[in-house]
Amino acid sequence: MARCTSCGAELPDYYTSCPNCGGTQVVRTAAAPQAQSYAPPIQQSRVVYSMGQWLGWLAVCGFFPLVGVIVMLCVAKDPSAKNYAKLMLILYIIAIVIYAVLAAIMIPAMVGYVEKSRAMQTAAACILPFIR
Repeated sequence: MARCTSCGAELPDYYTSCPNCGGTQVVRTAAAPQAQSYAPPIQQSRVVYSMGQWLGWLAVCGFFPLVGVIVMLCVAKDPSAKNYAKLMLILYIIAIVIYAVLAAIMIPAMVGYVEKSRAMQTAAACILPFIR
């Protein structure tokens, strides 16, 4: 706000002369700085595992595949370790599905092969004495 030096009236900042007394000497007072509501950004604490900790997790997941991954998913604090555990869990599920599909195809095929093999052995056992 500005103030007139002649009559002391308060004037808006854009006035160059006082409308009350016509004075041309206007003194501008410094406006009080407005308090800014600034909050510093929240620092997220990120836990990063060392190489030894990663090797430990990999050993647990290697010795106890499905259980190790589930434990890692529940206990790990490092986001990359959690992502690794999620990836491994998805890959284990895919492997189990592929294994089930292949087993459903291969087991009947093997049973048929064994039956044919026994039939061939029986036929060979009958024919071989006559060939010698």
